[in-house]
Amino acid sequence: MPTLQFLPSIRDTETVTCRRCNTRQYPNGRCVRCQCSLGVDYLTVRIGGCADDHFAELARYIGDMLRNLRNRRGLCQEKTARLAAGIDRSYLSKAENGLALLSLDKLLSLAQVLGLTAVILRFEESRSRAVPKSICRR
Repeated sequence: MPTLQFLPSIRDTETVTCRRCNTRQYPNGRCVRCQCSLGVDYLTVRIGGCADDHFAELARYIGDMLRNLRNRRGLCQEKTARLAAGIDRSYLSKAENGLALLSLDKLLSLAQVLGLTAVILRFEESRSRAVPKSICRR
């Protein structure tokens, strides 16, 4: 089992170095100098809304991301499922089509197989919600 590490926000502290021109920068998809890909992608998923709609939307987001990563690496579903222990090919297919929401341990296993070096979960507090008065007692 990989060791989980909680990192500060990428916006605040993490920089990457372009492999082509060696420019250090905050990751935003492409190098600011030579415009080549930095190899860093983000998936932003907002939390909220109706529970059923939210889980369906989350499953679609994650499924699209998994399919894109797998296709970029030229892997078939069968080989990907075999390399990620404990995942059946048909279950991977359902996940890629947004019909199943994988557990975190299965997602981390797939992330490793698909060549990701880090999965960052960033939690930001919503400022739009008011705290109920019953909680704010003095």
